[in-house]
Amino acid sequence: MITAGLSVPYAAASGTTDISSAPVTIKTEVLPSQKSSSIGVDVSSLLQKFRDISNFSTGDLAKDTAYALNIVSWQMPHGGFYKDMEKQYANPWDGVTERSGWKDPNGVELGTFDNDATTSEIRFLTDMYVKTGNPIFKDSVRKAVDFILVSQYPSGGWPQVYPKRSNYSDAVTYNDNAMVQMMILLDDITQRKHGFDNDILTNQERSKLKAALDKGIAYTLKAQIMNNGVPTVWGAQHDPVTYEPLPGRAYELASKSGSESVAVTAFLMSIPQTPEIEHAAKSALQWFDTVREDGTKYNRQGPVYFEPDAGSVIWYRFYKVDEDVPFYADRDGKKYMNILEISEERRHGYSWAGSYARNLLKLASEQGYYKLSKPLPKS
Repeated sequence: MITAGLSVPYAAASGTTDISSAPVTIKTEVLPSQKSSSIGVDVSSLLQKFRDISNFSTGDLAKDTAYALNIVSWQMPHGGFYKDMEKQYANPWDGVTERSGWKDPNGVELGTFDNDATTSEIRFLTDMYVKTGNPIFKDSVRKAVDFILVSQYPSGGWPQVYPKRSNYSDAVTYNDNAMVQMMILLDDITQRKHGFDNDILTNQERSKLKAALDKGIAYTLKAQIMNNGVPTVWGAQHDPVTYEPLPGRAYELASKSGSESVAVTAFLMSIPQTPEIEHAAKSALQWFDTVREDGTKYNRQGPVYFEPDAGSVIWYRFYKVDEDVPFYADRDGKKYMNILEISEERRHGYSWAGSYARNLLKLASEQGYYKLSKPLPKS
């Protein structure tokens, strides 16, 4: 359900500014242990960063409670939040200032999952509900859950923004790990982990989120790029209907992503392993293992961008969709095969390679999930 109307700062709306007055009445659920013969691989060291709320939380309960109330006041009528709002959250919304930097063609402010937006607010407000019992935080989380459910495409993917922005943001977005962050959140909620083992959501809401998560996983399996019948990895954006990889900004052409695909693979490895999920994850691992460039170090600021280094291994940000050939792009929207052919501004202003999958392959190998074709370079 989308709530219409104008939001006001919750401290004022509740009729009190006493941030510690709400009684703590959290209901914690005791669950039976759940065992599975097909549990996933422990990749928590790779996924834990997606649960981080340190940009909001200080550890001072009074300060964090006031900050959380401010966050709630900035929540838009549809339930979403905008990105990079830490400075704005220092004060409650004044009822006039725009709450989003983007609007749809009808002037509706857009919520987003870009740069950890909305998912991080949900985690922080849940943490504050656990600590204070203030129902304002529970209500806000439930409103944000409505936003998650309504913004999901029928095929199962999530866009970068909602409502539609009428550009690349409408694509199903793995860029900056938006889809992965969403699926990890929903998995935590439905498994009642990481602060969600309470009454912050109803059983009906959890059931809806479990169905949404299953659809998100199904979409991810279908979106995996095939080369000559062999599953590889994923692009940064995909079509919500055809599943095909799509371009983003001018210098983000349709591609296989050596960066975003790491977290996608790690998430698939972390969940119960159906034959389909296991095949997708191991195929992606094989792709990373095959295209890795041992003995090369990437220097983002140059002047030598790629140099020999026995302890290094890299993957490129973009590979051609139909073959494992890396490329670069510039603001002219053109594809270049040599990094020196793109402008200095783009060479230095974007990450074109990195040791993206090193720890992923290391964990998969150490836990016997995947056998490496050869040992990784010793750093």
